[in-house]
Amino acid sequence: MTISSQLLASLVTATEEVFETMVFKPLVRVPPASGPRQSGVVASVAFAGHRRGMVSIHSSLAAARDITGAMLGMPCETVNGEMPDAMGEVANMVAGTFRNKLAAVEPASDIAVPMVTIGSDFTTKYSHAVRRAECAFEMEGHCVSVDLILIGDEPARTRPA
Repeated sequence: MTISSQLLASLVTATEEVFETMVFKPLVRVPPASGPRQSGVVASVAFAGHRRGMVSIHSSLAAARDITGAMLGMPCETVNGEMPDAMGEVANMVAGTFRNKLAAVEPASDIAVPMVTIGSDFTTKYSHAVRRAECAFEMEGHCVSVDLILIGDEPARTRPA
């Protein structure tokens, strides 16, 4: 099963808006890399309601430091313990903006608190029962990708009353 182009367009727009207005770094859409991703940081926010799933941002440690530094107005070399909270907040803003875009055309879903995984030797895998799409971006020489994971069948298209 695939994810609709409307949902992907909403996710791409939400991601670009957050990076432009809160991270102050523009993103350029690129094709997803072939083969396994080398992520050092994964920031995820789950959502449930009309739709169930998760938005996850994948980046290298260097990209996460750059994102954190830009967002907090500090040199990326001085970023230390702030990075997990900053990356969680970026994921929260992307998921929240995505949720708000969808709420304009369907019943709203609730979002959970962010979860951030940091490491050097891990792989993120999802159940075969989910639908997954990756939106890849380039940010000043860094690869940043955003996954949309949906659980269950596509909900009926309805407009809130």
